[in-house]
Formats: sequence, structure tokens, C-alpha cells
Amino acid sequence: MTRKWKPILSTLSAGIILLSQICEAHAAAKFTQDPKCGSTKGCYTDCAQSCTFEVAWEDKGTAVTFTIRYDLESKTDVWAAIGISQDMKMGSDNVVECHYESGTVRAMRSQNTGKMNIAAEQTGFQQTQGSVADGVLTCGFDIQKSAINLDADSYLFFANGPIFPKQINGKSMHSHIPKISPSMVDFQSAQVIGGTAIQLLIKVHGLLMISAWIAFASIGVVLARYYKPMWAERKLLGEKVWFQIHRTLMILTLLCVISAFVVIFVHAEGWSQFSDDEEYKKAHPYLGVIVTALTFINPLMALFRPHPDDQYRFVFNWAHWFVGTVARILAEAGAPEYVIYILAAYVAYQLFIELVMEFHECCVVRANTGKGTAYEMKNISDPGSETPAAVNRGRKFKNVMIGLHTVGYHPIKGFID
Repeated sequence: MTRKWKPILSTLSAGIILLSQICEAHAAAKFTQDPKCGSTKGCYTDCAQSCTFEVAWEDKGTAVTFTIRYDLESKTDVWAAIGISQDMKMGSDNVVECHYESGTVRAMRSQNTGKMNIAAEQTGFQQTQGSVADGVLTCGFDIQKSAINLDADSYLFFANGPIFPKQINGKSMHSHIPKISPSMVDFQSAQVIGGTAIQLLIKVHGLLMISAWIAFASIGVVLARYYKPMWAERKLLGEKVWFQIHRTLMILTLLCVISAFVVIFVHAEGWSQFSDDEEYKKAHPYLGVIVTALTFINPLMALFRPHPDDQYRFVFNWAHWFVGTVARILAEAGAPEYVIYILAAYVAYQLFIELVMEFHECCVVRANTGKGTAYEMKNISDPGSETPAAVNRGRKFKNVMIGLHTVGYHPIKGFID
């Protein structure tokens, strides 16, 4: 593989990762929303054209009747639960969980105490329904208002996970980040609520990672590959302009990734854990550590890179590309389903930019100038040494393309926000 195809290969690799996640997201069979939602029942659901979960409630005066429906995705021995909380953190809050184990559905109350879940008194609680049909778990129960204050508006949580006999109460930790209603729920109303609230620090983490990889890193890679001949006779703070911009963007990438790493650890109050049923989600915290480490290693390697004419320069070139590519790919792995499509659009956009720039290099520039030169930093022992000036061709076209690439990520960022 020649050097010129390295950026395109890294973008294609990220695209393959996202394509596999899209196929997985569509693999599950789903159900449709209860037609009574919004008329006689209130509902919290992710239904659009189809649903993966639905929590319905109906006020009965002294009690509220709940029905949970959950797409099992061909799984057995699982649990699905709702939490009722006065805030967006599951501290000391009421939980009702439905277990599907050995072909039987049973519902029960429990209590969250910090990060622990313990059994609770079953007074004022009665299971009314429990079945599995066409891969959909249905679990119904009545909660007396004397047992849980359902007259007060509350945030509604939905979580699910696998059942392991060796775990306490048979439950393992939830396999997904719990869904949280974006607003408080009135259990006396027939409102329909969709979407999920994203807590502040999770938003900050996501925005930092988006800025790092979609904005700074992607522009920095394109600059390093295609813009070395630009501003050939101009310098910024003693270095070539393209190099200073590239270095600044990669430093910003590093700072964003480190900040995102710290923020998510603060939010999780330690190490984030997921259940054992989906290994790629369980691996997410480990991938985050690896991405952070690689993002730190890559600029560190650049500080010790050999002279462009050194016989081992190719080792640095390959290592620098490989570490950066792995970090970009792992940063996109395990994204939530709603983000996968947006990231896929970003990968297609990035690939388009790189293909257009490669075509321009081949057809306009390289026909006249040959291959681009590597950039040599000033030799400390010879402050006056500089690299030969590269031929500056295609300036207007490249200015348009870098402007397009710089502003092009903003709509993607806006969708994820």
C-alpha cells in the first residue's frame, strides 16, 4: 500500500466498523406502540415506526396500573425494570423489576440505595400480567399510591439486563445506560413521552469527543496529507504554517480527549461497568482508556521523529499513521444507535473530502511536481537549516476545500447535540 492511500484506508476502516454496528442495530425484531397511548394511557417509549421498550400507565384512583413491554432480541433469562425518582440519579429510589427466567415472568419491587439494589417490601404491589409472545416481554402490575407516592411528578427510568443465577437476586448490572424520561411524568395524565434525558457530564463528554475526532483530528489529518505545499514561503512562530496548524489541531484533540476521559470518570464516580451479555458494550471503558493512551502516544512519538532523510524515517511514518488510525477507529466503536447513522454520514463526508483531494493531487499537482516532500523540523545544531520550498499549486481549490471541511462538521455536531 502506498503512502497516499493511508488516510483513505483509515476512513474506510472506520466506515466498516460503523456499518457492522448499523447491521446489528437492525437485527432485532421490534413491536408497535400501544394504540391507547395518549388516549386512556400515558406512555414512555422509544417508539417511532417500531419500539424496543414501552412503559404504559393508567390511573385507577387509589392505584396506578403499569405495563412494561420490552423487545427481548432473542434473549432469555433477562430482566427489565422501571425506576421512579425525583431527580435524574438513581439514588434511594423505588424500582419495579420484571424477571423472565426459565419461561416464567415475575414482577417484584426493589429499592436502590446508592449503587446497590436490594429487595423491598411487596405491600401495596400486585402483579397482573406476565407473558412472552413473538419475542416481546409483557409485564403488568398495580402499585397502590399508599406504597409509592405516584401523585407527585417523577422522572421515569427504564433499564434492562441479563439474569445470572450466581448474582445477588439473580440480576446483573444493566447492559445499557438506563433511559431517563426527558421531563417529569404525571402518572395521572395520558401524556406520551419519548426520547431520553442526557445528563450534563455525559453531554460534555460527548461534545468533547465530537470536537476531538470530527472537528480537530479530521481537519488535522487532511492538512498534514494535502496542504504541505500551501503557504510554502510563509512561517508562523518559526515553523511552516501547515505544520503549526496541524500541531495545534492535534494538541486540541489531545486536550479534548483527556478532558472527556476525566469528565466521564467523574460522572460515573469511578469505573463504568456493563453486564456480561454484550461484550462490545462491556469493553467501552477499556476502549476509552486505550483511545486516550494512543492519543497521548502519537504526539509524543512526533517529538522524537527522525530526520526526513534518515533510513528509519519510514518506521515513524507507519507508526504515526497506525497509532492515529487505531485511535480514530476505536473512538467510534460502541456508539449508541442514534449516533451510528450520524457518524456514518460523517465517515462518508470525510471519505468524499479525501477522495476529492487525492484526485486533485494526482491530476493537477503531482503531474507537475512529483510526490510531496516530508517536513523537516529545524535542526537544533543548525538553527538556520530549513526544508526546500515546496511548489505551491492549486491554492484556490485547496482554500475552498479546507473551508468546506472546516464548516462541514457543524451540522453533524448539531444533530448529535
